[in-house]
Amino acid sequence: MIVAIANQKGGVGKTTSVISLGGLLVQQGASLAVDLDPQGNLTTGLGVEVADDQLSCYDIITEQVDVCDAVVLTKSGLSLLPSDITLAKGETEILTKVGNFYILKERLEPIIDQFPHILIDCPPSLGILTVNALAAADTVLIPVQCQFFALKGLAALLETIQSVQRRLNPNLQILGVLPTMAEMNTIMTQDVLASLKKRLKDTVIFEPVPKSIKFSESNLAGEPIHLYAKEAKLVQPYQAIAKVITASPHRSQE
Repeated sequence: MIVAIANQKGGVGKTTSVISLGGLLVQQGASLAVDLDPQGNLTTGLGVEVADDQLSCYDIITEQVDVCDAVVLTKSGLSLLPSDITLAKGETEILTKVGNFYILKERLEPIIDQFPHILIDCPPSLGILTVNALAAADTVLIPVQCQFFALKGLAALLETIQSVQRRLNPNLQILGVLPTMAEMNTIMTQDVLASLKKRLKDTVIFEPVPKSIKFSESNLAGEPIHLYAKEAKLVQPYQAIAKVITASPHRSQE
């Protein structure tokens, strides 16, 4: 299963969710994380420094190298297609290419059978890179921060997903919405959760991820949260999502 983790709003926990989920999924089998954000936070958060001669997502989407040549193994066992700021240049370069919405899907095809689980960390925008991720994905996970402006822009993301479903990827499904940075004892968090359940009645709202400095610390350490903190309340929301992903049929079984 290919899962795109998307929200055009920055700072909602996309990268942290990819690291946390990926660390759990790799215990079930080979798993790949794709850093599709030119900021490269996923790459850094998995303890990888991109050297000048390192092949990256830029080389993949500009079709300069085979995807298998760019995959690196991180210390947590999770495989990674790394990224850095050069990907921003690549985003511009593919704008005029024929079939540019399907480039990532086509480039990942040779390694689909190697990785039962592929997670794509999308950039904080609804540009061509995010659309490429949605066109390649089987399902999309939407992290939403439990803050006042959290729901602002969610409609635009859902419209983009619907557009991709109509035009590019009719099989794309929404895995669910993941509330992040939740402070359960606050009115703000309770209001956001209530609003999500009211507006998205047909969408799964996963158990909220608590707000904790441990997530930032684990990213700095280059480790998934379950290896770094071992606090059940921080890990359980991601375990629930990992269980849904592993229970779903893979492409090879369809």
